[in-house]
Formats: sequence, structure tokens, C-alpha cells
Amino acid sequence: MLSGDSVVVGPKSAAELRAFAEQPEPALVKESEVDTMIGKLAMATAQPKLSKEEAKERMAMYWLALRDLPVDDLRRAFVELLRTCTFLPTPAEVRAAALKEGAARRYAKSRARHLAWKHEQEWRPQGEAVDPAEVRALLGRQTTAEA
Repeated sequence: MLSGDSVVVGPKSAAELRAFAEQPEPALVKESEVDTMIGKLAMATAQPKLSKEEAKERMAMYWLALRDLPVDDLRRAFVELLRTCTFLPTPAEVRAAALKEGAARRYAKSRARHLAWKHEQEWRPQGEAVDPAEVRALLGRQTTAEA
């Protein structure tokens, strides 16, 4: 499904692709989850000392930048950032990492929708199967007519 091939799928595959594409997206992140993740990142990375008011404003900026992201993508990004960052990442860096984490899921769903659409546009059921005896009889008539 993730290849670039543009095949026409049959009805069973199209139904499965539609069902996959219609699955709901993961839940969006909650403010408390962003606070926890960024707080842990702040403890694990180098950063300047902030007053309580500055820290509160910083968290508000992170929340503003991250509130529309699925929590699963943000959690995976958090783990990756925890492993790789020396300094506290900016809201834009956290957002980019989370979007990267969800890219494969979004692409797979887009591809599934496309293949299901292509099925609706191009798939045609096979005709009735022809009895082998009938085919032999037709071929026999053709060879006698040519002679």
C-alpha cells in the first residue's frame, strides 16, 4: 500500500482500505500532557534559569504550538527529542518532530483513500466464466471455417 504503484483493487480490498482510511485519528494532546512532556524535557536538557512567570509564559507558547497534534505522535517525538537534544527544543522543533512521527500514518491513510477511489472509478467485475467445452467447440468451428 505504501508503494507508488497505482493498482486497481477489487471490492474486498477496497472495503478494507476504506475502513482503514476512516479510522479516527489518535486523540489530540491535552494541556497537562504538554506541560509534563516539556517539563521533563526541560529537566533533561540545558536551559537558562527562568522566573515562574517566564516559565508559565513558555508553557503557554508550547501549548499554543502543540495543541492540535495527536498525543501519540507527540509522545514518540518526545522520546526522540529526549534522546537527541542537548538544549530545550523550541516549540517549532517539537512540532516538526511530532509531524514527522505521524507522517507515515497520514500517508498510509491518504494512499488507502486514493486506492479506494480508484477502485470506484476503474474496477469492473469479470464477466461470466465460459465453459471449457464451449471454448473448444468455438475453436473447432473457427478452424473448419478457415479451411
